[in-house]
Amino acid sequence: MKPFQIIIIGGGIVGASAAYHLAKLGWSDILVVDKGGFEENDGSTSHAPGGVVALSHNKLLTQMGTYGSDLYRSLAPFDASRNTYNAVGGLELAVTRERWEDLKRLNGEGRGFGTESFLLTPQETKAKLPLLNEKLLVGSLFVPKTAIVAGAHVANALLRDSGAKLLPATEVLDVEVKNGRLAALLTNSAEHPRLECEAAVLCTNIWGPVLGDRVGVALPLLAYEHQYAITQPLEALKNFSRTRKEDEIIWPTTRSLDHALYFRPHWDSYGVGNYRHAPRPVNPYAVGRSALRPFTPEDFAESWAVVNELLPATRGAELTTRFNGMFAFPVDGMPMIGESSVKGFWVAVGSWLTHAGGVGKSVAEWLTHGETEWDMRLCHVHRFQPFQNTRQYIDVVCNKNYAELYDIIHPRKAPSFPRNVRVSPFASRWASLNVEHTVFAGLELPNWFEANARLLEKYEDRIPARTGWANEYWSRIQGAEHLATRENVALFDLTGLSILEVKGAGAAQFVNYLCSNQMDKPVGQIVYTTWLTPNGGVRRDLAVARLAADTFWMFIGEGTLPQDIVWVADALAKWGQGGVAVNDISDSFTALGLWGPNARQVLQKVTPQAVSNEAFPYFTAQWIEIGYTRVLALRLSYVGELGWELHIPMDAAVPVFDRLWEAGREFGMTAAGMGAFDSLRLEKGYRLWGGDVYTEHNAYESGLGWTVKLDKGVEFIGREASVKLKAAPLKRKLCCLTLNDVSGVALGNEPIFSNGQCVGHVTSANYGYNVGKFIVYGYLPIEYAALGTQLEIEYFGQRFPATVSADPQWDAKMARLKA
Repeated sequence: MKPFQIIIIGGGIVGASAAYHLAKLGWSDILVVDKGGFEENDGSTSHAPGGVVALSHNKLLTQMGTYGSDLYRSLAPFDASRNTYNAVGGLELAVTRERWEDLKRLNGEGRGFGTESFLLTPQETKAKLPLLNEKLLVGSLFVPKTAIVAGAHVANALLRDSGAKLLPATEVLDVEVKNGRLAALLTNSAEHPRLECEAAVLCTNIWGPVLGDRVGVALPLLAYEHQYAITQPLEALKNFSRTRKEDEIIWPTTRSLDHALYFRPHWDSYGVGNYRHAPRPVNPYAVGRSALRPFTPEDFAESWAVVNELLPATRGAELTTRFNGMFAFPVDGMPMIGESSVKGFWVAVGSWLTHAGGVGKSVAEWLTHGETEWDMRLCHVHRFQPFQNTRQYIDVVCNKNYAELYDIIHPRKAPSFPRNVRVSPFASRWASLNVEHTVFAGLELPNWFEANARLLEKYEDRIPARTGWANEYWSRIQGAEHLATRENVALFDLTGLSILEVKGAGAAQFVNYLCSNQMDKPVGQIVYTTWLTPNGGVRRDLAVARLAADTFWMFIGEGTLPQDIVWVADALAKWGQGGVAVNDISDSFTALGLWGPNARQVLQKVTPQAVSNEAFPYFTAQWIEIGYTRVLALRLSYVGELGWELHIPMDAAVPVFDRLWEAGREFGMTAAGMGAFDSLRLEKGYRLWGGDVYTEHNAYESGLGWTVKLDKGVEFIGREASVKLKAAPLKRKLCCLTLNDVSGVALGNEPIFSNGQCVGHVTSANYGYNVGKFIVYGYLPIEYAALGTQLEIEYFGQRFPATVSADPQWDAKMARLKA
């Protein structure tokens, strides 16, 4: 067989979506191979009940779900005997007050994300689904874009419209690699044992890790058995005939999240999906040929009793179709998309029918253009930390994900287990202060310190009480730590910072190509900058210190370090001029933040080097001595106060900490956690990458245009697009809003309204304890961005007045930072 431009491995819904979108983007030489057939696939596509859930608490999954629903609706039917797409909408039931409140939150988020939904009373819910026992309900949420599709029909319609060549009964067993690049796929076919191609996309989902291991890309997911059963024909549905395709699905797909159950019609029968049983994981190497497993009736008995209560028409009915079908559960619940370490070998796994349209769209865009419409940080195939690829972690966490699939999870809640996967070198010192932890990239970091409860006597009247959802996983101590930092001095654990060292004769030229700001600064200078995508989206913001003529240290958050390393390596390859080495030195250093008006006095007590404003200016870096240790001190602050980031050799972390802590006693220095860290940075107007700004935003609309130096005299990634973006009028802008009502609160993703029209959603939110206002940030259409504009923010169905206000709220002239 001739070489192909691209081969899709796996002809299920994700592979079909990838082929379809590649064809739409101009790829014409596409081959799709599958170890089974296409009309009936071995994977979950053929047995999936077909629900396409358009709305989620996660913005990216909502984008994918809504897009997928629209895509599937646009397809011509694959088989005239059945509807490929059924626009019946979806019901999310609440049988508890807690779930009802969560549906209010979801309804608001949906408006902010652009996906319509409606809260219904029990009676209105029954009007949508007459079989329901509405007396058990508190209410429901109806999502019109949610739908039911025939999965195999959708996949085959996508394949049909892609024009791809199909090769069934061909299993890819291995990958031939030459010089780090894909050369061919090796199969079990006697006729086609070797398939040459320029690129390939792995879309085999629950089987994906097996081939992934062959090319050295870890895909941490497990297959899980999930029950589905269909009743015998029901008397209540006798008027719905199996000879009429329009009778197959006449009511919404319905989820009773509190019971971990979902339902859908099948003409005169009803189908029930059950997650209400102990996890039944299957290692990818043990999946076998088919995604179907025998039904386990012992797992269904309890759920069937609940079904009979919710849908009384099912009482006494036999189950005529029953099976356990396997679905993929990634270790963090998100799809895995991107190019593997083998160039040309791409991955798109860890997705279900709901998101397959969006996954196929994204991998096709990435392959074609080098970037995607939607931000991919949560789906990046290289996002995983090393511990997330260990067998025990995958087993424990995937089991947890299955068990908690429909649970209400507070966005601030740290995982209950596993804990202490990674610990800070300062853990023993924090323990003595009765630390309450949060978890960041598996790392236990202080959230607040119970020892600081003593500060509440001083600050209590400046820290408004919270109730309900806002009071969970929060403490008033966070506010006290915030205020103590602004008034005195505090020590923060910055172990979550990573360092990439760029070194070599061409280091300055490469860093200037990689970053948007002018990076060719004198030794000792720090530059705040961004990495841009080719289309001008903000790939990351970061601080970079020049430590020598040929040495730069780039400081980035550890949560995205694995994918950031790939980004820099790819940029280095494209730059292609040599003379540069990039090394991850994160494990050699930890860091502390010493910030507040008295930070200089504390630091001067422990170092012989002068740290006056003249000797150590703002945004400069110097090696200083603390005790017997050389420490890299950066005079900058993410909390908006005078102070330093202190980067300490890992083996000297505790001795340096002890000297600082002892020196701070004279000034009443406090420890402060990540809760205060967030409210301090928000009060100062500092952007949170991944929250306030990411690749879907450009530097100009996010308030970072000053970091893009179009006139620095060298080409850099995103420059061409940024020239056009700067010249064009802004259509939206990241704005600071303050809530007018002292009882107002927001946590993130809440919708922003103007005269009843949704105009945006909250990207960051916290209380500004020094300015005495609740502060939120969000992107607004430019016509709503003027200072003083009156808007509303909806929180759990209640709307609070808000005003577009000055950005930042604190120290706009930078006087405190530069003191």
